[in-house]
Amino acid sequence: MDRGLVALSLAPACIALDVSSQRHAGVSSSSGSVTRTFVRDYLWLITYVGFPGLGTSSVRIPFSHPRVRPDAAGTVGIEEVVYQVVRGSLTHEDDPSGSSVLSRDLVWGLIASLVFAPVNARESIPDNYWISVADFKMFISEAWGRIDIPKRVIKFYTGVTIP
Repeated sequence: MDRGLVALSLAPACIALDVSSQRHAGVSSSSGSVTRTFVRDYLWLITYVGFPGLGTSSVRIPFSHPRVRPDAAGTVGIEEVVYQVVRGSLTHEDDPSGSSVLSRDLVWGLIASLVFAPVNARESIPDNYWISVADFKMFISEAWGRIDIPKRVIKFYTGVTIP
């Protein structure tokens, strides 16, 4: 990500998404519903980091792709885009289209959900990697599983308490 190689960053992020989703659901294998649930459960964080100031638990966007069926209004949930297009393109096929769907900031949002998810509290990484939530920059090595941190940051900036 530091070198602007978003597509290269997405492949390991999608693998981490699969593992984190399984842990989050308490299951031993990955599936679309398990991954979509994880993304929906952390969408407030993904959107807050990925679209600064948005922070919502539901995002539907106008989107067209052969593997995604939009609703009557022609929109799809962001979790469907992440699962079907980004994850599917990068982990199962040679189709590079998934790498162009998400903005760099939204990829950081996805990474934030993986770092702060309590199910990943036992993970580790060298101390020279960091992540930001709004203006708060912190070492990832100290942030694993600390969902309280982004919740406090959001409350500080917006006054909204995330349950």
